[in-house]
Amino acid sequence: PLSPPGSRSPSLKRRPTPSPSSRGHSSRSGVTDWQIATLALLLGGAAIILIAFLVGLISICVGSRRRFYRPVAVMLFAAVVLQVCSLVLYPIKFIETVSLKIYHEFNWGYGLAWGATIFSFGGAILYCLNPKNYEDYY
Repeated sequence: PLSPPGSRSPSLKRRPTPSPSSRGHSSRSGVTDWQIATLALLLGGAAIILIAFLVGLISICVGSRRRFYRPVAVMLFAAVVLQVCSLVLYPIKFIETVSLKIYHEFNWGYGLAWGATIFSFGGAILYCLNPKNYEDYY
């Protein structure tokens, strides 16, 4: 049966809206969704780099290096994209959640993550270079 306009049925009760301070928090103590997303992106990039390293190592041991240049380069570029996304997301969301009464500096781990990302990007570029010219030297 249809209810008259303007009246509410008992099954459609309004849910309380969350307060602005509770948005973006998960059920764990003090861990927010953006922290989980940042961690997932960084760990995903690290896993892709590990897989690319293992593929490169196996290709050297088997002796078919030239065949695996492109897949390793694509994996390294994908890892760089994931890591850059997480390293840009982290300071933006961190500054939004912390009161800006004092100056915040990031720990040395943030710089180390940027260094690893830059080296991964350099490795991907080196894998994209023409491998035919350098195969004779090995």
